[in-house]
Amino acid sequence: MGDLRGSTGAPFGEEGPGRGPARRNPPEPGSAASASPTPAAPRLPAHLRAVHAASLEESRRLAAHFTALAPSFHDTEGPDFDEDAAEAELLSVALALRCTRAVARRILHDAHVAVTQLPLTLLRLHSGEFPAGWFDRILRRTRHLTPRQLSAVDAAASRWPTTVTTEQFHHRLSRLLGRLESQQEIPAHLTPEGRRRVEVLPARDDGIGCLRVIGPVPEILALAQRLDAAARAVQAAQRRAFETGEVPPVDPRGTVAETGIPASLALIQYDLLGGAALDTDGVRVPQPRFRLNITVPVMTLLGGSQEPGTLEGTIPIPASMARELAGQSETWHRVLTDPCSGAFLPLPATTYAPTRAMLEHLRLRNSTCAVPDCTRSTSWASEADHIEEYQHGDPEHGGLTEIENLHLLCWQHHRAKTHGLLDPARLPSTPGLPGRTTWSIGDRVSVIVRDNEDLATPHTTAALMDSWARHQARLEARRRALERRRNPPPPPF
Repeated sequence: MGDLRGSTGAPFGEEGPGRGPARRNPPEPGSAASASPTPAAPRLPAHLRAVHAASLEESRRLAAHFTALAPSFHDTEGPDFDEDAAEAELLSVALALRCTRAVARRILHDAHVAVTQLPLTLLRLHSGEFPAGWFDRILRRTRHLTPRQLSAVDAAASRWPTTVTTEQFHHRLSRLLGRLESQQEIPAHLTPEGRRRVEVLPARDDGIGCLRVIGPVPEILALAQRLDAAARAVQAAQRRAFETGEVPPVDPRGTVAETGIPASLALIQYDLLGGAALDTDGVRVPQPRFRLNITVPVMTLLGGSQEPGTLEGTIPIPASMARELAGQSETWHRVLTDPCSGAFLPLPATTYAPTRAMLEHLRLRNSTCAVPDCTRSTSWASEADHIEEYQHGDPEHGGLTEIENLHLLCWQHHRAKTHGLLDPARLPSTPGLPGRTTWSIGDRVSVIVRDNEDLATPHTTAALMDSWARHQARLEARRRALERRRNPPPPPF
């Protein structure tokens, strides 16, 4: 590709004439060379020198981390790619890192890029002189680059001195990437047009969710302007409705009519999006396979507890929100759990095809694919699977269609299990305790996974038992006081 040169004429990433070599070991904090502090060797008080040393060690650990993980990467575009073997390796790495498959996949890709595409910068990371945060930023900002472009980034970044500030490093990287991207055509799927999508971000613990719309800036701004114009028109109509005594428009909660105050633009925009009809151009949309499950402890419903509810088995929602949603629902489904352990009580065995009630129970027990560290939701494309295989030709001697022999898997892991790559085995269950499943990935990894459990029930039960014990103690104290008044001790002589 040739040298990439900045405005000074020096190769991109070097400091220019008269500034000495770019690569050099930083002086130790507190030494004579650090009398004039630099970002790489700041003058630090004694209690922060250990922190600085730890940052150097963090760089070394990150480099060692990537070097160890790189061999586990499977190139999906390689001629010898084996999807099942790659999935087995991915699950093994996820278990080793104690993270989800998605996170493990990203880390493996980063490790592969670091070792094969950024070897010179990785060498500086190994030495500890290159900050771990800088290296991480390079990885995040260059995911869309070609190997040749990554090589240019590596050549430049490996010469950048660590005496620059972090802001200066960001500026250098941005300039370099801008220059590279202007020289080559961006793949279609990475252009702003190719990245159009809608994302549901992970829900927060306070009951807040987020839907993110991503696309080319002109389209997003046009959408925002249309939404803003519509909201302003509705808000003006609400004001006119107050003047004429009419019912205000777009008031799903009735708060505008009740308070006599127009809704905020933000709230109107939210209501407009929530009530928007999806134009599918005549395509028939099937009914959802599962209902949206909101689990609420009975004491929370009665107002005697502030124990939060859960949405889809994993997302906590405040007690007040859970009560409001339950009050708006026309039908409740009772779910029985063990009062001490919170284990979901099994339903009876039936035929080969699991009943709808059994599928709902399995979703309560595992709201995501039963394979450890898989985060695919069971609310969508999940498949019911017999842990011990069902024998269609000889049902009496095969795995039964019962809760203890069933779980929900995503299609990919269902196929991997069918091919023998994953081997689950249900361990003997103890009444009243959550069940356990042993998962073996080939002959390399084995792990025991406990079923999900109702976390609210044991807490509520313990609170009730504690309240009952205190009530009994108060009754006993009153009984003893009454007994002493009726039978006072004899006076002393």
